[in-house]
Amino acid sequence: MRTTPRERAGVRGARRAIALLEVVLALAVFFGVAITILDGLSASMRAARHVKEDAQAADFAVTVLSEIQMGAVAATDAGPTPFDDPDGDWTWQVTATTVDTSVPGVEFIQVQIAIGHTSTGFTYRLYQLLPSAEDDAATAQASSDSMSGGAP
Repeated sequence: MRTTPRERAGVRGARRAIALLEVVLALAVFFGVAITILDGLSASMRAARHVKEDAQAADFAVTVLSEIQMGAVAATDAGPTPFDDPDGDWTWQVTATTVDTSVPGVEFIQVQIAIGHTSTGFTYRLYQLLPSAEDDAATAQASSDSMSGGAP
């Protein structure tokens, strides 16, 4: 049986329609995958920025804690004070509270160091128990007495 030109044109039109449908579906899948990949990249960039801020704030907090332990900064309420960093967006604040212990003559100070990034609103807090200034002086005196063989 012979097909007429009109039937052949209908078959060709159906094939073209199927090819067009395949192209549209392929483009939809491509764009769906591309959007998913871009969303994943965006989330990983945010996470990397957060990790960087967290690490930098931890470094700043340890620096302030070290300055307190060396006596360069007093273990009293202070701040917020800006850091001398190139960005100028970081600040630090110290909050100190005396901790009561059940041991007579032993006192601690809980120092909270808050590091803040002013432009992003990021805040990092470090808590540390330090011996009070009186305990430090008594320990230093006892240490020097034991080194010299005791008090005369």
